Amino acid sequence: MFEQLEKFIQAELESRKHPGSSVAVVRGDEVVWAKGFGYCDAEKKMQASPETVYRCASVTKPVVTTGFLQLMEAGKFSLDDPVNRHLDVKVQTKFEKEPTIRHLLTHHSGMPTRVPPIYFDEKEALILRDYISQAAKTTQPPGKSYAYCNTAFAVIGHLFELFSGKLYDDYVRENILTPLEMDSSDFKLTERIEEAFAQGHERAGGPEEPIQPVKRYILGTAPQDPAGSLFSTVLDLSRLVICHLNGGVYKGRRILKAETIKEMHRLQAGAGASGSGMALSWFRNIHDGHVMLSHTGSVPGFTNHIAFYPDLSIGVCWLSNLNDGTAWRPPAPTALRIVAGETPFNPKTMQAVPDEWRRLIGMYGKAGEKYSVKVENGYLVLEGMGDKVFLERVDESRYLVHGTHYEGYEFTFEFDEEGTAKQFDVENQAVPRYVEEPLTINEMADLIGSWRGEYVHPYGFFSLDLDIESVTRGTATDMDGRKLPLGEFKAEKGRVTGTYRFAPPKDYAGWGAGELQAKLELVAVGNELKGQISFWSKRAASRLSTSLTLKSLR
Repeated sequence: MFEQLEKFIQAELESRKHPGSSVAVVRGDEVVWAKGFGYCDAEKKMQASPETVYRCASVTKPVVTTGFLQLMEAGKFSLDDPVNRHLDVKVQTKFEKEPTIRHLLTHHSGMPTRVPPIYFDEKEALILRDYISQAAKTTQPPGKSYAYCNTAFAVIGHLFELFSGKLYDDYVRENILTPLEMDSSDFKLTERIEEAFAQGHERAGGPEEPIQPVKRYILGTAPQDPAGSLFSTVLDLSRLVICHLNGGVYKGRRILKAETIKEMHRLQAGAGASGSGMALSWFRNIHDGHVMLSHTGSVPGFTNHIAFYPDLSIGVCWLSNLNDGTAWRPPAPTALRIVAGETPFNPKTMQAVPDEWRRLIGMYGKAGEKYSVKVENGYLVLEGMGDKVFLERVDESRYLVHGTHYEGYEFTFEFDEEGTAKQFDVENQAVPRYVEEPLTINEMADLIGSWRGEYVHPYGFFSLDLDIESVTRGTATDMDGRKLPLGEFKAEKGRVTGTYRFAPPKDYAGWGAGELQAKLELVAVGNELKGQISFWSKRAASRLSTSLTLKSLR
């Protein structure tokens, strides 16, 4: 089995021209296999090993949450407490319902997806309290829908200090890293970490693009952002997995109560009516028929994935030192399948058109993020956002995904009263049928003049000023407020389109997207311009569209 696993890992990495990775396998209460692949430093040709230290990125979150729940056990808070009750700096919200601590830990806080800033001088980094005052703001009611939110964990990090009197990194180091013997892990580059630390690498695209070393950086805040700042090894992370597989116990030491581990692992916020969604900080999915708890991570220079099946008491930790700007993450779930001895799907049995295909096919999603379910050469396939996956029927509503990073994940259709699929659920996402928003476009609207509105981007909250000078001339402000000319600009018959390019804000340049390109697509509705602004760059993962409404300043 380990020979097959090694072959799988080598093929995955070499076909991607990936510089280096380390992988470990857990069974029960021990690490049963661990190995390094490629180089921890490609330029110096230094071999990766199980002892190589990587930036863990968002794999940090379940480590931090394990420590945070100790404070719940100590009576410092309850999961359903409104978080603002405990804070000395409030999460800003205009909604009647306030986010709870449970909302923070399940990415249902109402705050949008946001990445932390990146600094190259630790003196520039804000303390958590000051960062929260700028970044913690809801854009939808808490509990409404899933939106991955690093800012929520900045709030969690600050709560450590308020509840324990210690900075979050000091608390987790003392109460999680030390008792779990995670001796090669920390939230800062100590001398010991530095000796084994992998050089991070990046590239803009596929295997034929050159890789470049990533300069050392400070992630977000001081201490570094609790959403993704852990430095660790696959061996150390395996000890966390062992603790979670054994009811909160590691080598006879109780880290969390068994009932707390059970609460941390149970489905807290499902994707629609499916069995997948969010546990407390863990992604909880049905994978090849098993409940799988996992977490991925991505920061400049590094991408990571840990996953485990509680029912089989097995887990895989996979850390790597390349971020190529795509959605690729180390395929730990497929490695987990190999460790479990599971048989991959058989295309011959899968290539069968399901009886209910007419009720499934069609467009799903929203403007700027559409998916198509269709039958292609006898396969039921899902296409969208640059990917194509095959769907293998389990029963009338459930399918298994084959292809991309969702390989083996359960995919669920939900039906309306007439028996037609109204949405699909996969991982944390509930994706409804696409319905074009009925807008009455005012083709006679006077578009000339100044317009202003706001939009949300992973880099923050931004104001946009649009000046329309004529049918073919217009300017718009970038993320730093600079006024720039719009190319391919047209403003007529109630429709406004245009494109422009600009550099990201200085504090976010370290994410490596380079120059951003943006496209405005707006229509006149009443006295407003409504539509979207879309962004893309050399990094495929930076593509996104967000809604935009502008009001006239006349």
